Amino acid sequence: MKPLGTGYQPTERLRPIQAFVMLWIVALALWPGQWSIPVQDRDEARYSQAATQMMETGDYVDIRFQEQTRYVKPAGIYWMQVVASQPFGGPEAPIGAFRLPSYFGILLISLGTAFIGARMMGSAYGALAGGIIGLSILAGAEGRIAKTDAMLVAAGTFAQLGLFQILVQPKGAPPKEFRRWPLLFWFASGLAVLIKGPIFMIFSAGTIIGYLAFTRDWRLLRRLRPLLGLIVFALVGLTWVGLITFQTDGQFLKDSVGHALLGKVSTGDDSHGGPPGYHLAFLPLMFWPGTALLGLAAVSAWKRRSEPAVIFLLSWIIPGWVLYEIVATKLPHYVMPAYPALAILAALGVKDVAEGALKGRVGLWIGLLLFMLIALALPVAAYFGIEELGGVFETPWVLGMCGAAVVTGLAGLVLLRRPTVTRAAWVSVPMVAFYALLAGAAYPKLAPYWPSHTMWRIATQLEGCQDPVFVTAGYKEPSNIFYLGTDTRLADSGAEAAQFLISNGRCGVAFVEERERESFNTRMQGRPVRELVTINGTNVTKGRQMELDMIVMGTSPLRIGEGKLRRL
Repeated sequence: MKPLGTGYQPTERLRPIQAFVMLWIVALALWPGQWSIPVQDRDEARYSQAATQMMETGDYVDIRFQEQTRYVKPAGIYWMQVVASQPFGGPEAPIGAFRLPSYFGILLISLGTAFIGARMMGSAYGALAGGIIGLSILAGAEGRIAKTDAMLVAAGTFAQLGLFQILVQPKGAPPKEFRRWPLLFWFASGLAVLIKGPIFMIFSAGTIIGYLAFTRDWRLLRRLRPLLGLIVFALVGLTWVGLITFQTDGQFLKDSVGHALLGKVSTGDDSHGGPPGYHLAFLPLMFWPGTALLGLAAVSAWKRRSEPAVIFLLSWIIPGWVLYEIVATKLPHYVMPAYPALAILAALGVKDVAEGALKGRVGLWIGLLLFMLIALALPVAAYFGIEELGGVFETPWVLGMCGAAVVTGLAGLVLLRRPTVTRAAWVSVPMVAFYALLAGAAYPKLAPYWPSHTMWRIATQLEGCQDPVFVTAGYKEPSNIFYLGTDTRLADSGAEAAQFLISNGRCGVAFVEERERESFNTRMQGRPVRELVTINGTNVTKGRQMELDMIVMGTSPLRIGEGKLRRL
């Protein structure tokens, strides 16, 4: 078995044409739904609204959702969303503009993964690794939601590229100049901190400690150039922390470290708990269609476990993964920083089989079983899950998704009969079709899933008052604020919504859920009101169906007309 490249004398650099083709395929797969899927509760709505308020107020240091502080995450992703939204109307930009950092984040993850893979095992297999991570279900989800994780993992992947070039060296090799790989490692690490705090440093620290423990060469630490590196790291990652800490008298550190980091260790934060093994159980689904190669990845990793490049990858994966299996709070994307290393190992499995260096029959059968189970389960789970929450899939989209999943499964079978880069590339064709049908066609059409979007579409057609003001009762999701405006009131009860309507009689509009209607009517004390429309929808975050009445005062001039949509 031929040893992998060392990083000092790379097997091959990533070829531009192979990088271009890989990125083009990933970009096509990610694009459907970027602009057509309405804003999703709750995190996406909170991030996008906070970025909107930065533009409305001109304060780019203090992060707020309405009057509530959002100090649990640094400002990096908000700044990226502000920049991305400028060509599309700034604070009036559609949700697709706020998703662009995540979209490009997945492309950068794919590119960084391909760079590392190419230096280990050649350009074609590096590009394959980039495609595996870019087409995964988890990347498809994170690339279509306006929050931190895609850009966090992108920065972290490039930090790992720099770390690989620093650590995986022949003995006696001269240290790297700081302005090259050490600078990349520290700059990208600082950027990751600016985006989401020290989360990715768990994986970087695990990689360093694990690699040095295996190699027992602690002198490699000097290659990191820590003195200069920490200066760059602090300038990139901690300047905003200093500004907001000074501005808030330390409240940011209490919220971000005390709640967002330490608070998730001992208890399941925000009801997101799970037992040890949670992330491993979700891996076949989240990594699909790369699931087909997980068995080969495991076999190749075991066969090559003494090689420095594979030691690096295992050190990247195992310490951070184990830690996240232990902590109480769990969501599938928490271990996404390890997925690029898994993708490289999957591509390595293909390489070893294609070159006759690995039989891997057991690995092939394990991968095949997991792959086909997910291929068959995806459309079925989507259909029944959406039906359970009150949505209805139109028959053509259901049949199309099933067809794309089946074709993907057949392509996977062909790949596993004799794994090669070319055969693996063909799996991407039905995957692009699958994403187009699911995210581009079917998902956005599930109107009951998007009550806030429906509320906004109706609100933009109101006539009779230039600047109507809104209150909601019984449905208090952040998406209401993103669509209806920063001044929208999220009332705690129907009575509070009624008082708001009384105080804003001429231009006030209330959306009252059926469960709050009795409290609303009691507080109105017989005052005349008009119901303009009733909206049937699903509160997805709470998993229940609901009815929302759109109500104005009886004397209000507001009516539903042919108004021009303000925010598409």
